[in-house]
Amino acid sequence: MTITTVIPKAKLTSCERWKLNSFDTPKTEIPADHAQSDDSARNTAAAVNTNELEIIVQTAKEDGLKKGYDEGYKNGIEEGRNKGYLEGKQQGESEVKAELSQINSVFSNLNQQIQSIEQHIAQDMLTLAISLAKKMITQALTIHPELILPVVQEAARQLSGSEHDLQIFVHPDDAEIIRRYQNEQSAQVHWKIHEDTQQERGGCRLAAGGSEIDASMGTRWHRVLAAIGQNDDWIDK
Repeated sequence: MTITTVIPKAKLTSCERWKLNSFDTPKTEIPADHAQSDDSARNTAAAVNTNELEIIVQTAKEDGLKKGYDEGYKNGIEEGRNKGYLEGKQQGESEVKAELSQINSVFSNLNQQIQSIEQHIAQDMLTLAISLAKKMITQALTIHPELILPVVQEAARQLSGSEHDLQIFVHPDDAEIIRRYQNEQSAQVHWKIHEDTQQERGGCRLAAGGSEIDASMGTRWHRVLAAIGQNDDWIDK
């Protein structure tokens, strides 16, 4: 069975004639204020994107600079440390060498001064010993004037073979001692004794057969000192 629907006239609306282009998508008109809002939004978005890009670029730049600075700082510190260590080492070695040279110089000068002091002390001691020896000899000859006899006997032996012609020049006080000795040895000793005031006690001069021996105190004293590299007069001036 067919059912037909009838629409009352009162409910009918006016109809429009159908056109072919009615199938096209209808264009929607955008209000001017809404369009301006969209442009502003796009501009804002573009500005935001630009700002973000600048921030990103600036951040990257700062990060790069910081990284480069840190790397350069680290390398600079390492290089500076190595350079400073090398320079410090060289300077330290130079200072040590200078100190050692100065110390060696001080020790060398000290050694020279010690040697000089030792030489002065040794010389002073030797001078003192010579002076004491001279005084002891003089005192011994005063206490034991007969010490002239061994001197004359030794000199006479050096002129052996000429005893009968032997002439002895001695101090007047020593001449008496030699005469007494000669009298005691009259059978063996034939000396001619001459008193000589130029002779010191304990010394003598002998002559025989054209030969002569100087056994004076001054000559004997110089011979003794010459053996030890010294020089001093028997008679103090």
